[in-house]
Amino acid sequence: MQYRKTPFGYLLVLDRGDELIRGLIAFARREDVDAAALYGIGAVSSVELAFFRLHLNRYERRTFSEELEACSIVGNLALLDDEPLPHVHGVFGRPDFSTIGGHIFEAVVGITLEISVHTVPTAVVRRPVDYCDLKLMRLEEPR
Repeated sequence: MQYRKTPFGYLLVLDRGDELIRGLIAFARREDVDAAALYGIGAVSSVELAFFRLHLNRYERRTFSEELEACSIVGNLALLDDEPLPHVHGVFGRPDFSTIGGHIFEAVVGITLEISVHTVPTAVVRRPVDYCDLKLMRLEEPR
């Protein structure tokens, strides 16, 4: 992964074989990024997507091991127990122009992923909620 600081945050370029979520965590630790919005485009060779089923209180996961165009990757970075946690969703295009999408648990870069990271000048945290097992973003000071 390559990255460069910009006036709004950072530009990241992930190369073939890089892992998106692991790469974002390593980047956030290295650059001390506590909160950010992110978006990107590119191509992946595999992606693990999920859909959270509230009535079941769990994610349904599925891995797609195929060439996919990353049409839209959007998400954020926040802190969970003082560690960076990316929350990322994506829409991916197939050669027949159909799409798949959902919460990204991991994606392996096929050609490149180009990610813009817009940093926020304060820490944002994730906390448990009482209606599901997710840790949701809360606009409060970190503990």
